[in-house]
Amino acid sequence: MMLPILLAVEAYLYFTALTSSVKEDNSPEFEKLKESGKCFIYAFWHGRQFFLIYTHRFKGINILISKSRDGGYVSALAEKLGYSPVRGSTSRGGMRALAGMIKKLRSGANCAFTPDGPRGPLRKVHPGVVYAARKTGCPVVPVSFSAKRALVLGHWDEFIVPAPFNKIVFSHGAPLYFDERGDIDVQVKELEKALNAVAEYADGRARGI
Repeated sequence: MMLPILLAVEAYLYFTALTSSVKEDNSPEFEKLKESGKCFIYAFWHGRQFFLIYTHRFKGINILISKSRDGGYVSALAEKLGYSPVRGSTSRGGMRALAGMIKKLRSGANCAFTPDGPRGPLRKVHPGVVYAARKTGCPVVPVSFSAKRALVLGHWDEFIVPAPFNKIVFSHGAPLYFDERGDIDVQVKELEKALNAVAEYADGRARGI
């Protein structure tokens, strides 16, 4: 049952990409970080993950995915697209998964989190990603995609699925550095603000603003 679903989703991603104008529009700070070769943490809202799994494929990124049934589908698709899933969430296996992500960051690998997943609240950051950044010194890079035409599913996360024959933009914002001596609640709010800003920026670029 899972294989036909995975093949259909994968085919849809590639078809949408091949029939659309896909542009990357990044902050200068991110481009500088990328050129440095240093590891970092991708962070993106749960509802904005669908096309990012295509744009960042085969880069060896470790991605935190919940142990839910839906997470199983996402994990299987992620593996097909060259990711290394680490299974766990705030509700199941979270501390072990977070420890695994911190270990990978310390080894020099890039990691990815959906800070409001797997159940929300919508666009509210859980502190795990900030904790990982504090413990490793790796910056957090807010990233988002948007599309001129898209279906927004009626889930809690306002999950966006872009249509084919489209204009799609994805963008990486300026990296955020979180010191262990800082107030983690303040840092969580800072990341929320940055994630909303990069999503709004991608929305504007996709609509030609």
